[in-house]
Amino acid sequence: MDVLADWTDQTRRDFRERITRTTHNLHTSPLFSEEAVERLIEIHPREYADFATMDETGSRSSWKTGDPGKLSGKELIRAVKSGRLWINLRNLFGIHDEYRALLDQMFEELQDENPGFHPVRILGGLLVSSPQAKVPFHMDRTDTMLWHISGKKRVFVYPHHDEVATDEEREEVLLHAFNDELVHHPEAEKHAKCFDLEPGEMICWPLHTPHRVENRGTLNISLATEYTTPEARQLNNAMYFNGVMRRRFGWQPPRIAETHGLNRTVRYVAGALMRKAGVTVPVETPHEGGYRFEIDPDAPLGVRA
Repeated sequence: MDVLADWTDQTRRDFRERITRTTHNLHTSPLFSEEAVERLIEIHPREYADFATMDETGSRSSWKTGDPGKLSGKELIRAVKSGRLWINLRNLFGIHDEYRALLDQMFEELQDENPGFHPVRILGGLLVSSPQAKVPFHMDRTDTMLWHISGKKRVFVYPHHDEVATDEEREEVLLHAFNDELVHHPEAEKHAKCFDLEPGEMICWPLHTPHRVENRGTLNISLATEYTTPEARQLNNAMYFNGVMRRRFGWQPPRIAETHGLNRTVRYVAGALMRKAGVTVPVETPHEGGYRFEIDPDAPLGVRA
C-alpha cells in the first residue's frame, strides 16, 4: 500500500511553505481499525500515554490529566465515545515495530516526492479523542503533519501575523519545557482558515503556525507526526536567543521574519550555546501535577473526580 494518495506538483510547491492539504491511504490499513486501536491502547506503556479531559471551551487551563486504571482498551474506547476525552499514545513508532515500519515508508515516500527534504528526527503519536474534544490555540515547536484516519475534525489555522501571535508570545513556547499554548486574541479569528477533515486527509503548515482543533460529533483517530530539519533547529535557537535577551536584558530584537543571513546565524549559534549551557528565564508552570480524574465508561463524559 502506498501511503501518499495524491501528491501533485502543487502539493510539492506548497509543502512546508504554505498550508498543505492532501490525501493518504492510512485509513485503509488494518493497523488503524477500531479493534487494532483498542489493542494498541491496552498494550502501549502507560508512561508513554496521556489521558486528558477538558471543559466545553477546550482552553488549556481546563485540561486535566486522568488515570485510566486497569480498564481494557475496549472500555477506554467506550469512554472516549461517550465522553470528552483525549488520548495520546506517545513514541508510537519507537515502541511498536509494525508502526515504525509504516513511519519509515511514510517518510521515504515524502522524501521521494520532495527532493531536498531531509528530516533529521522523526517522532509521532496516535491521537484518539471524543466527539466533543477540543485542542486549544497553540503552536508546535517542530514541523507537524496531521494524518486523519477516522471521524470528522475541524482545524482552524492562522497566519504568522502579529494580531494572531507576536514574536514575544511565540518565544514563550520555545522557552517553556512543555507548554505550547498561545494567548488567543479575539481579533485572531478574522485571520483563521477553517478545514473540515475527513478520513484519508492530511494537513500540515509552516513551522510555528498557530492552530486549534474541534472534533465534530464522532470518535476521532488521527496520527500526528513531527520532525525536525536543520532549518527549523536554526530558527528555534535564534528565537530562543531573542527570548532570553528580551526577558533578561529588556532588549527588543527585530521581528524574526526580518532577520536573515549572518544576523540570523549569529542568533542561532548564540541560542544553541545558551541552551547547551542551560541559560533560560523563569516561566510559569500552568498545570498542577498528579491525576485529576479517573476514567469511567459509565460516568457522564466518561470521567469521575
